[in-house]
Amino acid sequence: MKPDFFQKTVVLDPEQSTGKLKVSTLCELIDSHPYRDEIYKSFNIDKIQDEIICIDYIDLVFKKIQYYNENYNRYSIYAQVKDIDVYETEETIDGEVHTDIIFNFEEYVEIDEVKNHLNTIAIYDAKNTFLDSYEMTKYANNLFKIKEADLARYNIQFFKEKAKTNSKVNKHKSYRLVEHNNKIYLRGITSINKYFEYGVDFTFVVSMLILHQNMKANPGIEYIIRSAALNESKLDLIVSEKFLKDAGAFGSISTAVNISTNDLGQGSLSFSNIISVGRLEKGFFIYRRKSEVESNKEIVPHTTKPENVFPIFNNMGGVLNTSDEFIRELTEIKAIKNPDELRVKILSKISSPRSSLKGITKLSDIFNRKIDNEISSFAKLIEMCEKAEELEIDYDLKDKLRYIISDIMLYGS
Repeated sequence: MKPDFFQKTVVLDPEQSTGKLKVSTLCELIDSHPYRDEIYKSFNIDKIQDEIICIDYIDLVFKKIQYYNENYNRYSIYAQVKDIDVYETEETIDGEVHTDIIFNFEEYVEIDEVKNHLNTIAIYDAKNTFLDSYEMTKYANNLFKIKEADLARYNIQFFKEKAKTNSKVNKHKSYRLVEHNNKIYLRGITSINKYFEYGVDFTFVVSMLILHQNMKANPGIEYIIRSAALNESKLDLIVSEKFLKDAGAFGSISTAVNISTNDLGQGSLSFSNIISVGRLEKGFFIYRRKSEVESNKEIVPHTTKPENVFPIFNNMGGVLNTSDEFIRELTEIKAIKNPDELRVKILSKISSPRSSLKGITKLSDIFNRKIDNEISSFAKLIEMCEKAEELEIDYDLKDKLRYIISDIMLYGS
């Protein structure tokens, strides 16, 4: 993956943040969004546009998303398989060989205009999505790997030629592009009329408005953004309440919400109720498994139409507000009588040969030191988890680590 498309962590520097943002300023992010009017109607923006949203670090995340909106131009085109040529290019830069998979659109439609000859560089999972249509992903990728790109192209060309006379092969798809630094990249391939993209800007604006509404409806609740990572297609936020509650051996905790979106993933929007353990400045996060009783998660698939998305935002109480049942689970966990057993389980999970975390020495070192098997030493395990949360590692890996710790802490597995 090219560095320009890495998901980057936002530095939450208190000296650079006012913790305040005007509603009208926030909504500048969606000025060109296709669902702008629906957002304005759903949240009565015309009536609240002068209100100030007070959430620690909201302005810093806003500026980062604004940067992506201004420097990464996202749009879609439509094309048929018979008009697409796929091949590999090779370029040597400073003595290093760099390869790209090129999608050349010989003919395509942009909005309602037929155009010709557009070269794009495949990023994310675009290449594999294309190859999956022919169930040849593993085969073709291996050909690219062993420097037999011409043979891979020959196989792809076979289907391209077949598509000229076979309507089943000649699939008509939406190709989602992003233009950055005068280059055009293919970031995803989706259905033409059964896929709805809401985007990073949409998700941030809507989530901040939901939290603002919740603070107005529940005086005393205040929020702080604890973690933020994003690129032009993906956003991950953790926002926690600033009011702390006592949870016995776990110490001070607060209710938090994990907000995420991936334009090209299975879930366009996801809001999950989690728990922040420890101090607001540090601490770590515990993710709960889906409850059959409580509604602690809302997931909106890409197939959900806009008219069905907005009603969900008016029913977020089970996701946002403090779950006493969650706190009860923490205070009644029997496994805390043996904190070293939990430490060993965490170390085993992250050090497993199949674990994507196994190569992070600093992480395994944190959980390597034995602790006494007494309830009082549970605080030492909490401290280890806090140190693990502070590590500067890839966001996706940190998320996996959080799930590992959560499952072992809550469910012993």
